[in-house]
Amino acid sequence: MDSDGTEMREAVRELAGALETMLNLIKADALPATPEAHGLMRKAMAFLDESTDRIAYPERPGETLAVATALNRLVVSARDQIFDDAVASSPVPDHPDV
Repeated sequence: MDSDGTEMREAVRELAGALETMLNLIKADALPATPEAHGLMRKAMAFLDESTDRIAYPERPGETLAVATALNRLVVSARDQIFDDAVASSPVPDHPDV
């Protein structure tokens, strides 16, 4: 496989990972989320909206992979913030004395 094909496969993997994580976050909207987590998701969604044309019609080699990787990083940071928020808001387990 040529380098363009390899790069495109990697870009598609990055995009698929980001979109799968976003979908899982939407499904898990019952998790508590702070304004910081909501802000990160808004930032990721805005970035996706702004970069759709750059993904579909890249102007230079490597642009699709770079955009996909940046989007994936944004979504993962939002996911991590949401998980941190969920853990922080969970009650401490009540363990009997051993």
